[in-house]
Formats: sequence, C-alpha cells, structure tokens
Amino acid sequence: MKFNLEDLNPGVFFPFEDEDNGVTIRLANGEIIDEIEKKCTKKKVVFRKGQRHEVIEENKSMRSEMLWDYVIVGWDGVEDSNGNAIPCTTKNKIMLMRGSVKFSAFIGNCVEQLSEDVEVYEEELEKN
Repeated sequence: MKFNLEDLNPGVFFPFEDEDNGVTIRLANGEIIDEIEKKCTKKKVVFRKGQRHEVIEENKSMRSEMLWDYVIVGWDGVEDSNGNAIPCTTKNKIMLMRGSVKFSAFIGNCVEQLSEDVEVYEEELEKN
C-alpha cells in the first residue's frame, strides 16, 4: 500500500449524473474534527447564586462552514445560470451548501457513500 505523505487525505472524485464533471470529497478525520471543534467552542464561566458554572457556547454555523470547506476539496463543471464556471472557494462552498438543496443533497450523498466505503474497507481489514 502506498501513501502520499504530503497529502494523506486527498479526497475521492464523485461524478455528477451522466457527466465527466463532479466534486472531490474527503472525510474529516478525528484530528480535523477536534481542531474545528476547538475553534467553534468556547467555555465561559458564570456565577449563579454564588455557584460557579461552566457554560459551553458552540458556534454550529461556523462548525458547519469549516467542515464544508474541509470536506469539499474541489469541483469541475459547477456553473452559474449563464454557464460561467463557479470557482471552488470557501465563500462559494458555503453559498451552495446553504442555498442549494440539490448541491447540499449531492454532497451529503457523497459523504455518506464515502463513509460506507471506509466502513466496508475497515471490516475487510479486520477479517484478514
């Protein structure tokens, strides 16, 4: 088994239906998820009736945006209504994931399929 040590999680290409174009997706590993959680979670100490309480504030919107930015590696053939290519930028990833049910459903299906493939692969490794 060979690994590219400069890119250990390069992503997998998922073609659009009946097209050569598509989206490259990767799964977020535990380290990436921990990093995102750390950036999106704040602990605050409050005092109520003389008692010290820790309150955890989670920025779920920021968490989603950071995950989308990481998971969507790139795309080909994503165009606006005039046929102009939409660049794969953080801003455009967020705009499409928030605004387009079709795009976000496609990405969700790709992530689900990739997760299932990884589970099958891990089960095969356990058998051997």
